[in-house]
Amino acid sequence: MKLTEKTLMKLAKGVTDYEKENGYILFLRFGKNQIDFMSQDLFDKAWLNWAKFTGGIRLEFKTNSENISFDYISSCSHPRANTVDLYIENKLHCVYKIEENLKGSAHFSLPSGEKTVTIYFPNESIFKIKNFTIDGSYKAIKSKKKTLLAYGDSITQGAGPEIASLSYINILNREYKYEIIDQGIGGYRFEAGHLMKIDGVSPDRIIVALGTNYYEPRDDYDYEKAVSDYFKRLNEIYPDVKKLVITPIYRTRELDNARFEWCRETIKREALKYGNTYVADGKDLMPNDPVTLSDGVHPSSYGSMMMGKSLIEKMKELKF
Repeated sequence: MKLTEKTLMKLAKGVTDYEKENGYILFLRFGKNQIDFMSQDLFDKAWLNWAKFTGGIRLEFKTNSENISFDYISSCSHPRANTVDLYIENKLHCVYKIEENLKGSAHFSLPSGEKTVTIYFPNESIFKIKNFTIDGSYKAIKSKKKTLLAYGDSITQGAGPEIASLSYINILNREYKYEIIDQGIGGYRFEAGHLMKIDGVSPDRIIVALGTNYYEPRDDYDYEKAVSDYFKRLNEIYPDVKKLVITPIYRTRELDNARFEWCRETIKREALKYGNTYVADGKDLMPNDPVTLSDGVHPSSYGSMMMGKSLIEKMKELKF
């Protein structure tokens, strides 16, 4: 049985909308107004491209099917986090790697009987699918009652770990009580103008994890002003929503430690000017050890798992 795009939207989690072209469906994490904002000439066009990456997006449903297949097109390959991961009952069952095959068909064999299936999409490519087919019945999983909106950069988008499902956001998706919309964008910075309400999305909680990009002194970017403007704007839009701000995690690549610590303190100071705001220090979420990083900036699978688990404990501590 081939599922329609309307059916797939009912099964999709972490999405705001979808686009369709030549029969292929692209699930989206951003509202049209946000996409339009990033289309302006004054911004890096890479942000617009990366905003369409499918980090944090997944299909979740109950089925007695023993086979699932679909055709796909991927915009790029990457050795990290560019996989389709299939979980059964919240446990990893198999991984489909997208490397040189940027267009093809994926097939998954499943055990007999009814089970809950979750399919995580790649974190570092624009990943489109069509002809999604199962050989049994299916039932949508109800979304969690409350929504968490996660703003961030490539680390939130899911860059770093070897497989997509090990991003810290996807770890939260499996273990936290909120439905998460991942709005991480590779290379992104504090940009107040990008903050705007999204049609159909009313977040109950917000995470902000920015600051490692543009942290070095630059003539074209006033870091302190950008941070101040960002939190002012965020609290104008969502004054009553609880927010958790994560300061930049440990890094080794091009590190000016004194400047990096100044950035952390700047973020903490500006965030805590407002009510309903908590801060989780990134250096407390994973140890200052190169083994926690895949490339000097992004968490490895090990680092990402530590970050996700530590963040869950911090959220429980803060009753967030």
